[in-house]
Amino acid sequence: MPLDYGISLEQDRLVCIVDALLERLDYSALQHLYSVKGRNPKVPPKILFKVRVFAAAQGVYSLRSISEQCRVNIEYMWLLEGYPAPSHMTFGRFFHRIPIEVLRHLFAQFVHQLSLLDSVDFTEWYIDGTKMEANANRYTFVWRKRVEKGIAKLKEKRRQIQEQMLAFTGMDTCTLDDDELLRSAADVCQGNGITFVQGSGHRKTVEQKLFEEVAAIREKQQEYDAHLTILGTRNSYSKTDPDATFMRMKEDHMKNGQLKPAYNLQLAVQSEYIIGLGLFPNPTDTRTLIPFLTALESEYGRLADHIVADAGYDSEENMDWIEKKGSTVCIKPREYEYRKTSAFKKKIGHRSNMAYDADSDTYTCAKGRKLHFITEKKQRDRASGYERTVRIYQCENCQYCGKRNQCQPTRTGKKPTQNKMVQYNPYYQSLLDRDYDFIHSEKGIQLRINRSIQIEGAFGTVKGNYEYRRVRHKGKESVEKELLFMAFGFNLRKYRSRRDTDRLQQHYLEKEETHTVAC
Repeated sequence: MPLDYGISLEQDRLVCIVDALLERLDYSALQHLYSVKGRNPKVPPKILFKVRVFAAAQGVYSLRSISEQCRVNIEYMWLLEGYPAPSHMTFGRFFHRIPIEVLRHLFAQFVHQLSLLDSVDFTEWYIDGTKMEANANRYTFVWRKRVEKGIAKLKEKRRQIQEQMLAFTGMDTCTLDDDELLRSAADVCQGNGITFVQGSGHRKTVEQKLFEEVAAIREKQQEYDAHLTILGTRNSYSKTDPDATFMRMKEDHMKNGQLKPAYNLQLAVQSEYIIGLGLFPNPTDTRTLIPFLTALESEYGRLADHIVADAGYDSEENMDWIEKKGSTVCIKPREYEYRKTSAFKKKIGHRSNMAYDADSDTYTCAKGRKLHFITEKKQRDRASGYERTVRIYQCENCQYCGKRNQCQPTRTGKKPTQNKMVQYNPYYQSLLDRDYDFIHSEKGIQLRINRSIQIEGAFGTVKGNYEYRRVRHKGKESVEKELLFMAFGFNLRKYRSRRDTDRLQQHYLEKEETHTVAC
């Protein structure tokens, strides 16, 4: 390696900060991607990694633009340490060669280095999600319901053909699959000496028509099976990026609720730095919390002391999982704001607005009638398998009640026919009570304020300042690698911003300080 490349830069430049911080990482896993046999790479992978991270910190993501910067920009030349400027193909091969596990490990090392320089520890994580538009065409959708309807129609068509073959050949083909059915149709054609004809002026025989219909059904069934395999548990995917799922975005310029292929990006933030990220196909955030925190726990070896999130993550399963892991729940309940309104207080049919008597285990409605406990029921979540227990109470008699329409509103306009019933989940309510107590404490208020500032500020910086609203790669793994490079650049710029404004070791922000957090 050349020892003197003749370029001198001020030490407070971003490129010098990038080099100093990234020099502390262990690149042994990155070096193992290249064989020790044969010739050495033109530019070491460690240098390519530094250049790619510095480009992300400057908002340069195009490989051709990065290659151009290496030829004309003195900062990139300094970072190359005298090595020749790599081509865009070199950067492309490096990006596709580096496994996502190696990049995650490097990012975890980088966060550890930040913890030595700034107030990054495991006291709290602020969790939130946003939708990133995928690099896929908007009208290449495949819908699960459409596929399932097609399979049902295909099943009926197959039954009709089996009846035709039974009537025409006397063969019972009801137990045969598509391949066996096609072979049977071919055997019938061969046994009858049928010569297949095509084009106008030729009349197809009944045997040929049956064979072609069976072949078309078999081909269509294979297409539907391939769709279901790609869909997995999702309800849609894009043909140009099968890992992307169609979601309703906030950026709806046509004002028609158009669905676009996207990824649900989850971020964990502390002290304004991105601690971790994850990509999920779920349009909502509720089911992403446990797998996201599990991935962070495996990467860092533990969870944060406080898990802070908004109402989109409120569920019994999430709260129960966090508490069993030994962390404190700081999740805003779903009905937190709604319960403050007069509209909620006027809902006389809601369980919370009824008087409860613990001695008799009954609720008393607005009309003074009792709701008695009748049974206990277990409910299992179909997606996760989580089981919850609810207690069901029913009114003794709702007939001739003047407030029945207010207490039991119906969507059909018909009068309710049964007595009023309410459900109560004791364990979930105990979780909510502890959560309510914490979020109203001094510590909880401070965490909720900082959640709004820090995690929302991170998304605002990425989407607003960086104008990073649409990913550039296709496939979940490539998109995650792209976003990890973006997170490297985000954290580097954030470190310089905090250092230059004397905010290092500042754990929490106050509302009046929000104008200084952008970088």
